[in-house]
Amino acid sequence: MTEQERGHVFENFYRTEHVRNAAVPGTGLGLAISRGFVRAHGGDITVASERGVGSSFTVRLPVEGPAEE
Repeated sequence: MTEQERGHVFENFYRTEHVRNAAVPGTGLGLAISRGFVRAHGGDITVASERGVGSSFTVRLPVEGPAEE
């Protein structure tokens, strides 16, 4: 995906031009929902992409130690 597309990929209903042109089914909600879940747990999700090669998504969540009794 392009740099401009990476800036929008987590928005509701956003689909990259390649996906729209390839008639791939979907609503463009999956990554927006994923980001919502990750952020609700205090984390973040990011994307790195090289056009024509692929994309990599990284999810970071905070780690808490065991609960003290």
